[in-house]
Amino acid sequence: MKRDGKASDLLVTTWLEKLLNKPNLFLSLPLSSDTKSPWRVNIKPDYVSNDVGITISEARRRRGLILPLINKMAEKGIVVKGASSRENIVRQQILGWYNSLTLQDKKQLPRSVNHENNISFTSMGSEQRSWVTQATQFEWIAKTIDEIHEDLHKIGVIDAEFKTVIERKRPVKDIKSAMLAWVSKVSESEDELWSLPISKAPTPLGFNITVEHIQQTIGVSYSSAYKVRELAYPLVEKMIDKEILVASDEESSCAGVELRRKLLSWYRCLTVDEKKALPIFGNKISLKRIPKDKRPINKSDFRYNLVKNAWDFIHNELEKLGVISFDYQSVAEQKALKALNHNKNHETQKDRFTRLAFIPLNFQADLIEPTKNEPFVQVEQIFASRSKSVSSESGKSNYSNACSLFIEFLSEQYGTSPLIIFNVFDEHLLSRYRKYLQQQIITQKISSHHANTILSAVRNALRRLTQVRDLKYSFYDIEGFETGRSTDFKKPFAKNERLQILDAIKIGIKESKAQLKPYQKTGIGQNPLDDKGGRIRGLSNLDNARWLFENSMKCIPAHHNTAKSPEEKAFLQIIEASDKGLSEVYNDWGVNPMIGVDLIIPYILRLAQVTGLNVEPLLSLDIDDYVDSHPATSRPCLRYWKERSDGHKEYHLDLFNAQLTWLSSGQARSVKQTFEEVIKLTSSIRQNINDDRFKNRLFIYQSNSSQKHGVVFPFIGSKWSHAQLLGRTLSFFVEKHGLKNEKGEPLTLTISRFRPTFVSEMLDNGVSLREIQLMLGHSSIQTTIRYLDSLDFNSISRKKLNDKLREIHQSALDEQCKETKEMDKPKNNDEILITFRTPLAECKNIFDPPEFIKNLSSYTSGTPCSQYNKCLSCDNVVITAKNLPEIFAMKRDYTHLIEHTRVMDTPYGHVVRENLELIKGIIDPELSDFSTEELENGQRLAEYIEDTILVDGVV
Repeated sequence: MKRDGKASDLLVTTWLEKLLNKPNLFLSLPLSSDTKSPWRVNIKPDYVSNDVGITISEARRRRGLILPLINKMAEKGIVVKGASSRENIVRQQILGWYNSLTLQDKKQLPRSVNHENNISFTSMGSEQRSWVTQATQFEWIAKTIDEIHEDLHKIGVIDAEFKTVIERKRPVKDIKSAMLAWVSKVSESEDELWSLPISKAPTPLGFNITVEHIQQTIGVSYSSAYKVRELAYPLVEKMIDKEILVASDEESSCAGVELRRKLLSWYRCLTVDEKKALPIFGNKISLKRIPKDKRPINKSDFRYNLVKNAWDFIHNELEKLGVISFDYQSVAEQKALKALNHNKNHETQKDRFTRLAFIPLNFQADLIEPTKNEPFVQVEQIFASRSKSVSSESGKSNYSNACSLFIEFLSEQYGTSPLIIFNVFDEHLLSRYRKYLQQQIITQKISSHHANTILSAVRNALRRLTQVRDLKYSFYDIEGFETGRSTDFKKPFAKNERLQILDAIKIGIKESKAQLKPYQKTGIGQNPLDDKGGRIRGLSNLDNARWLFENSMKCIPAHHNTAKSPEEKAFLQIIEASDKGLSEVYNDWGVNPMIGVDLIIPYILRLAQVTGLNVEPLLSLDIDDYVDSHPATSRPCLRYWKERSDGHKEYHLDLFNAQLTWLSSGQARSVKQTFEEVIKLTSSIRQNINDDRFKNRLFIYQSNSSQKHGVVFPFIGSKWSHAQLLGRTLSFFVEKHGLKNEKGEPLTLTISRFRPTFVSEMLDNGVSLREIQLMLGHSSIQTTIRYLDSLDFNSISRKKLNDKLREIHQSALDEQCKETKEMDKPKNNDEILITFRTPLAECKNIFDPPEFIKNLSSYTSGTPCSQYNKCLSCDNVVITAKNLPEIFAMKRDYTHLIEHTRVMDTPYGHVVRENLELIKGIIDPELSDFSTEELENGQRLAEYIEDTILVDGVV
């Protein structure tokens, strides 16, 4: 029933009149802050609510009616005007405590060691100890303690020589020294570290020890404590090391970090018996049933992930103690599981996914044991668990479909035996799966859009796996696929596009190399810091900041998220206090403030252009992966990581003598130069990489984002995904250099397109299939053949071959037109007019082939013989002893081709078989017209012939 406002006023007034007549209760009335009160305090609303019988909100609205009671307390000297709310609240507490003591109690109060006539409050308890601390900060708390000493003197408990708080207080002369001494002392005690509160501050982590705590501990003013607050930051770093505090990417992270500390500190101080006595409801600690003054957090605090994680950790510990049950299920979960298990034998895939989603997945033990009938049930379980995060049916369907395709991939990799995630899943799994999907796109089994959906679902499922607390799984995130036509993934750059990119890369590298120019010291300014690292008053100007940059910082730019030394922090503070921004100051001084993505990208494109490496191996290169001389071959090589197969590969450079369009010098020389320049360009930031795994990564950069400004990252491998950043940078590169495709539209520039372009360049330069296999790092030549087929290079190769043949034929026809009438005279079979060479023999007249060639439907009279490369079966062939080495070499290469490929299963098999039979008739001692000595000599010389042309024909 809603109460009338006047009725509530009457209830409060009646209650007030009764209290005004009971002054003995004034010291026990609980006070709280009230800015509208002349004494800055009032009676607590919840006390009024309980005592009067009205709601708390009604009590708050009637605080003005209670002021006569506070006035009476002032008349009694319990509260005073001019004092702060804290001073009046603590004063009432001190007077209430003192008033409760008997004369005998007062006589037995402990005395101070240093001042016999002073009471030792610090030895009585934590509450009395806090009064002494606050007395050094608040005037009226000090006066209250002095009043107690005066009263004790009047009743004869102590002599008149007691010292007041002001007299006993030792003023802090050197605040900085006192601060450093306190920091040194506290850092050695883990218990004290747990008790340090934090608040927002301009530090790399965004927080520091609160100013109020420093003020009370050191015994200085608020402003003095604020000035030396930065010296407390080592305590924060110590707390981070001991996991008292943690770094967070959440917004308002400081509040979450502090609440986490308070929650874990509360739990840490509980005894085993107290933990077992905690109120439990629904297998969780019931915050509502904990007294309000002892409650560590409120329900609203769970909006921070750090608090939720700490809460889960506490319940995990309570589970180990047996306080809560590990297999507890809510009533709703029990009913759902019972219903699902009832229909388990008749469930659909959707029902199965729903059933698995309801199974808890918090610990490794929650993973279902796989069987022969359900070998991939653990994989299904993590996908199903992740699907609970989406509400739409289409979203759940995406996870179900992605799970099925992922299981197909795992089946190819590991077979269909029961798969245990812990034994199989590693940090490179997502990278390998992306390569698998890329092949699916190339073979047009799926679209790039669908591949992105699948990859996203698998990525989220693996993230769900990282949340399993005791599994400690992590993985390297990778970029998705560029959406669009599938052919875009295998389309090499056109010649005009290559030339544009070549010019753009040259310009980009020239601009990046300009950053290698060393900074020229000016020698201006002076040291603005004292011997202890503090800023000297009046010296905080830009000239002196430049002195710090040139002398203390060794001309290496500092940023707010990376500054560690006192000199770097002081430097940034001086800049912050000036009228210029940090980037503006660096630009004025001619200093490149950071090694950003835009400086590194030209070198990434250059190396992709020269080597044709895939994106992941390229971005994963380390600074020592280039080798000038490999022990096995004495040739330069490039080590890289290839996730699809067996790990490390060795990529040998300059294995063929090809003048590629993009290379003005040898391939190895270009790679070596790229390594050297990138290493030199990134040398100043390499030591700032926090993760030791990436200290030697070749391609690194500094982030220019607001949250991670100046922080050094690798392009691949860290927990931060850089795919979008790389895509934006490449788009900016295209826009900056005005790169256009053949249609005049902005060029689609991706690192993955350099690989098919690289292959196209090799085909242009007549590189053999074996060399292409080696350059691409394929373990089998069949892989290379499939790769060329998938990129449609087979037709490209045939087109190039036909073009060359037409050039030869046209040249021959032009030559024929210049002949005199003698060319039309009947030819003598013994007269050799024109000789064409092949690796095997010489043709005496390519324009007069045998009759069986002229009778072919494909033969055109007046054109050169199109079968001249089948010389062994031609009657015009002239074979001498000097041709024997080539014939023996051809037999060797044909034999090698048969043993290591499936060429005999192709339409080319009959050509190989036919040529081997013809070769046998030439070099078999029983069939050959050559002497044994000539055959032996030819076979010996064949060892010096590396390969033959016919083996590396069009595939």
